[in-house]
Amino acid sequence: MKLVPLAALAVAISVPAAAQTVAHNTAPASGWFFGNGNNYSPANSSVLTTDDGDQIALRFHETFEPAPASNNGVYSFALGTTPLSFDWSFTNNSGSLNITTITLTNVGTAQTFSYNPYILTPDNAVLGNTIQNSFRFNWIPGMFDPNVDSTYNVSFDNSIVSAIFDGASNRGAAASSGDRFLSIDAVFGAGAGGAVPEPSTWALLILGFGLTGAAMRRRGSVSVHYA
Repeated sequence: MKLVPLAALAVAISVPAAAQTVAHNTAPASGWFFGNGNNYSPANSSVLTTDDGDQIALRFHETFEPAPASNNGVYSFALGTTPLSFDWSFTNNSGSLNITTITLTNVGTAQTFSYNPYILTPDNAVLGNTIQNSFRFNWIPGMFDPNVDSTYNVSFDNSIVSAIFDGASNRGAAASSGDRFLSIDAVFGAGAGGAVPEPSTWALLILGFGLTGAAMRRRGSVSVHYA
């Protein structure tokens, strides 16, 4: 009898993660319908679509102005552009139960603010199975300064918390939140990325420090005499 390695067995019974696609500078299938003046054209949104047809859409823009085109979800603004708004949209075609969290981050100061959009903003607009709303960064005291170089991030995390049985297949356990997560950035002026060096960069830095130390040791000690 041939034994099956545990690792292979784990792979065999694992549930594949839901597929997703992200398109930038486009529009959600539902369009933008929330509020007066939100239906800007072009939409210039970042849209995540899951394999079961659910959609998450985000975009940054100066309030009451169209959203500029982004560079793969990174929107650029001149210093002094205010107020700053973002729009969010979620279309639930799968009928799944979801927990949603929107997180706002000032990358330059590391300030964050998270909320459940269905609870905090009761005036969400609903059209069929789509819900949408907007939020202004200047509604959070001390977090947004349009005259300072900084980067602002918005993430929309929509985690499935129920198993889905669609009659054709058992989708099994809840999908990971990473499959239903969309993030965009707004860069003001030069921005503030707070980037972490890549491993290769760290290796070069460590090598450089080591060579410098070795060179200093080879020079020997230097004595200083005072008259």
